[in-house]
Amino acid sequence: MRNRVLFLLFLSLNLFANENLAKRLILAYPLFLEKYEDNFIYFKDGSKLQFSTNNKDLSYEEIIQNSSLENQMSMKYIKIDENINYIPAKNEDAGRFRNEEFFKKIYGKNKQEIEKNLVKIKWLEKSQNKTLWVTKINGIDKKLEKISSELENLPKEFKKYIVNPDGVYNFRKISGTNRLSTHSFAIAIDLNKEYSNYWLWDKKGKNIVYKNQIPLEIVKIFEKYGFIWGGRWYHYDTMHFEYRPELLLD
Repeated sequence: MRNRVLFLLFLSLNLFANENLAKRLILAYPLFLEKYEDNFIYFKDGSKLQFSTNNKDLSYEEIIQNSSLENQMSMKYIKIDENINYIPAKNEDAGRFRNEEFFKKIYGKNKQEIEKNLVKIKWLEKSQNKTLWVTKINGIDKKLEKISSELENLPKEFKKYIVNPDGVYNFRKISGTNRLSTHSFAIAIDLNKEYSNYWLWDKKGKNIVYKNQIPLEIVKIFEKYGFIWGGRWYHYDTMHFEYRPELLLD
């Protein structure tokens, strides 16, 4: 009897936690998501995606290869305002778990659909005036224009980090995987790689030792507009920012 009560309590807590995570997802994408019901997220077009697939017993590598929406929401992203000097623990990669079907539903299921929603923006219009292709879905083009404007107003010592960005749209798979990069959906931007660190570039042996050169003043501006930073990952990618508002909601 006691074991059954404990099991039901655990089940209730898990369902409650999933409901809260799902509500955050819906709040982050109000133009597309309708509701959460019976372990499904419903889109406004009537389609649905399963939220939890009970894959918690899988390894980190197995989950990252096939993430559920619950996995996508499972890790807390630590914002700059919450902890300036935060260094992620092993495999703490809030945002690297991505349910690919979710992003295809929102930004396009293939290259042709994605490219229908691409628009040109000017990056650092006053100083560099570089053209970038960005999706207009969720107003990401407008958000990146505002980010660019705020970055341009930073003191000149910040300029070297933000000029010559490595681009936004690039329809490709993540190296060594069959998963699409978020650059494929035109929702991510890489800054100047000359002043960036990437875990695979720096890795020696089995251990990853965190490195970063990007000033946190830059990160704070991106977070303000719904972009998470790859420098908050154990598998760090400090040039990388991607639009993931669901992970920035309180």
